[in-house]
Amino acid sequence: MKKIFSLISIVALLPAIMFAQSVGIGTATPNASAQLDVSSTSKGLLAPRMTQAQRNAILSPAPGLLVYQTDLVAGYYYYKDQFGGWQQITTGTIPNSLWNTLGITNNIYNAGLGNVGIGMLPPSNYRLSVAGDLSVTGNPPTLHLGGATGATSARIILAVPNAPEYKITNALDKLFISRSTGPAGYVNDFVINDVGNIGISNSYPDTKLHITDGTDVGNASGGYLQLGPTNGRNIGFDDNEIQARLNGVVSRLVLQNGGGALQIGSAGTPAGYAVSINGKVICEELKIQGSSSWPDYVFADNYILKPLPELKDFIRQNRHLPDIPPASEIEKNGIEVGDMQKRLMKKIEELTLYILTQEEKIKNIQAEMETIKRKVK
Repeated sequence: MKKIFSLISIVALLPAIMFAQSVGIGTATPNASAQLDVSSTSKGLLAPRMTQAQRNAILSPAPGLLVYQTDLVAGYYYYKDQFGGWQQITTGTIPNSLWNTLGITNNIYNAGLGNVGIGMLPPSNYRLSVAGDLSVTGNPPTLHLGGATGATSARIILAVPNAPEYKITNALDKLFISRSTGPAGYVNDFVINDVGNIGISNSYPDTKLHITDGTDVGNASGGYLQLGPTNGRNIGFDDNEIQARLNGVVSRLVLQNGGGALQIGSAGTPAGYAVSINGKVICEELKIQGSSSWPDYVFADNYILKPLPELKDFIRQNRHLPDIPPASEIEKNGIEVGDMQKRLMKKIEELTLYILTQEEKIKNIQAEMETIKRKVK
């Protein structure tokens, strides 16, 4: 009877003993830091096993609750909290064939290395891999790439199979868009610096748009910059030429069509003039078209030449020819080439008439002299 009473007393005291100290299963010396210490070399600890539907049906799961899911993506899951929900714990790999077989997409998989894949098994060297399109929403939608402490650059790399990679990099107070040149690296095709200057094939733009590379502009193609389609009207620019082209052949270059003056150099364009040039102009041929009243009227029978004595008096008094502006006026206002050509031609034709008149007088004098000689003989 005493033995039975003693056994009952031990069983009654057992919960109090277990509550007061660590409990060991398979060990007489449980670790003091563990409430339950299970020790075995041939058996393991089996967590509750259930399907995904059964796991999701648990009411008000406590944070840290652990289960083993037996179907779909099997594995250990723990309940993080009401915001994080159920999270899978795994250090293994899930083959792509399993994702395809299950028809599962838009799932998150953590490979145990901190790398995350959405709808795919992520490569081990990327923190986030997405199979499909990525949409960013918000007001405004923002995708922020922030560098860690000490970082000097941030970049986005765009790559498709069998094509050059393109890299967008923020570094050195500039934004670079670079094109892969193979194993040797990248070439900076487009640059924006910290004051808003844009460089094309130029990492150090000095103006709002600075292009320092290209080919010699030609009638059909080439240049640093082209405006317009190649198979239509376009203008090509290089570092010292402008070429107008039409579908591969040279074309007309039209400036200020429809109004407005063209100014070359710093001199202003006076009112009423279409072009002003501050400096000298050289050309092989210059044509002035549209001149009227060309002075061939000088040769008309009714044209009256100014008598030479009157011409002599005019020159003595004015120090220039009639109908020709004086030097002071030309120095002030310049000359109009077309008008001056007409004035000069008039003087040349008048001079020709003066010469012919003098030639006739000389012949008359010579004839009179011959008559006198014959009479003397």
